[in-house]
Amino acid sequence: MSLLKELNIYDKLISFYILFSLIWIVYGRDNIEAPSVLFLKFLGVLSTILFLIILNYFINNPLIRFCRYWHPILFLGFYFDATTRVDLVIFKEYLDPFFQHLDYMIFGYQPAILWGNKLDNFFVYEFFYAAYFSYYAMIFGVLFVLYKRKKEEFVRALYNVMFVFIACYLVYIVLPVIGGRALEGAREITETYRYGLFTHIMTFIYRGTSHNGAAFPSSHVAIAFTLTFISFKHFFKMRWVLLITSIFLSISTVFCHYHYFVDAIAGIIYAFIMYIFSEILFAYFEYRNEKKRNNIDL
Repeated sequence: MSLLKELNIYDKLISFYILFSLIWIVYGRDNIEAPSVLFLKFLGVLSTILFLIILNYFINNPLIRFCRYWHPILFLGFYFDATTRVDLVIFKEYLDPFFQHLDYMIFGYQPAILWGNKLDNFFVYEFFYAAYFSYYAMIFGVLFVLYKRKKEEFVRALYNVMFVFIACYLVYIVLPVIGGRALEGAREITETYRYGLFTHIMTFIYRGTSHNGAAFPSSHVAIAFTLTFISFKHFFKMRWVLLITSIFLSISTVFCHYHYFVDAIAGIIYAFIMYIFSEILFAYFEYRNEKKRNNIDL
């Protein structure tokens, strides 16, 4: 068996990101907490991915096959958290004052704290926290439908999503920005249980993580719009629902004190650019593979 032939396009993309992260950890080890532990964790994830690919080749089992194809999503939490552990290598302090200044130049105040405080009631909070939570439902919902429909469509869509994720991560490690929670009183609000179901869910998530950084551009917004772009190719009836949801989700990132307004706008722009770039690269690699299949010299 040739292992390389078993790798699909997002397997190669994830492998590149992990190898880059390993090099980055070695390079910036003096400014990273417990670099050896993080290095070993990345190696463990890479080994697990390769093991799943090999196992799926030899054993025809639905659970193994699911884990093999969904490993980017299964390890997504690790990738995100790990990125926030290696973002103070170039800049030794977070750059939030600069981004807060940008928001202040636009509005004359800080929307990441004022919007939520001005409309502080049960129904408004639940609506926007539900919009924020819809991010998780969108990822699993859109990709699962494609997974059940056709493997090739799923692989391409997951590649698009992971390309945008990794493009965001590469920005995060050189531009450390905490986001709205760096504003006075905002972190306490995001970690205090109150109101209804969705506010409680997001509070539970944020109380369970100690990460900072990873705010500019907003990956929540970037991925929501990437999934919306994908839906315009595959889901005629649902694409407008996803678009409207993505718009409210973008507002919620600011309202719920997680991001600055400029983070959200940058997320939309970055998603558009990186999605197009991912499609160009996909078409290029498809062209190369077709040439190889036809035994034509490149």
